[in-house]
Amino acid sequence: MDKALEQYTTEELQAMLDQKQKEAKEQARKEREEYETYINDTTSDIVKDALELNGLMRVFFDSTTTKLSNMRDKLNTYGEIKSTSKGGFHRVSKDGKHKIVYRYSTICAWDERAEKAEGLLREFLTDFVKKRDIKMYNVVSALLERNKEGNLEYSRIQSLYSQENEFDDPRWREAIRLFKESFRPVDSKMRIEVYQRNETSGKWEPVSLNLSNF
Repeated sequence: MDKALEQYTTEELQAMLDQKQKEAKEQARKEREEYETYINDTTSDIVKDALELNGLMRVFFDSTTTKLSNMRDKLNTYGEIKSTSKGGFHRVSKDGKHKIVYRYSTICAWDERAEKAEGLLREFLTDFVKKRDIKMYNVVSALLERNKEGNLEYSRIQSLYSQENEFDDPRWREAIRLFKESFRPVDSKMRIEVYQRNETSGKWEPVSLNLSNF
């Protein structure tokens, strides 16, 4: 049986305390080591999986681009590529369940004036258009939706230019002017979009290849 606490000498008590502290430090060291091993291994596993997926997506992209280029050549042979599409097209499967879109996309940059333009336009839409023409309100609002990268779509904003004289409100006019001035083309590329039809609603739903959408 252990001795009563008062029966231990100061040296014995100190030795017991030192042993407890040593055991506590060793336990903390083991837990820290396990934690660091877990964090390191998990990080490496995620990156390895991502690299594998990246490789598969690259193969998919290269293969799909080749197929779409061949499809474009065949469609062009039959005069089914619009001259204004810059080589883009869309096709729906025979059963109406699947759709692919291959379109020309301008990669652009917008300066701070675009934010002011968007603010003016949304204010005008809410104060004036929404109360008088809900259909026009929805159409214009859709043109202001941002893409997956969080940027304004040049093709959508460009659609506003054709409606520049639709309203006389100074906010509308100023917003169009600011959008035009803030735009700067950076690059261009062909964009691939894939859709499947929702069997319940009948609407097209994008097949997302962007991890942030899951």
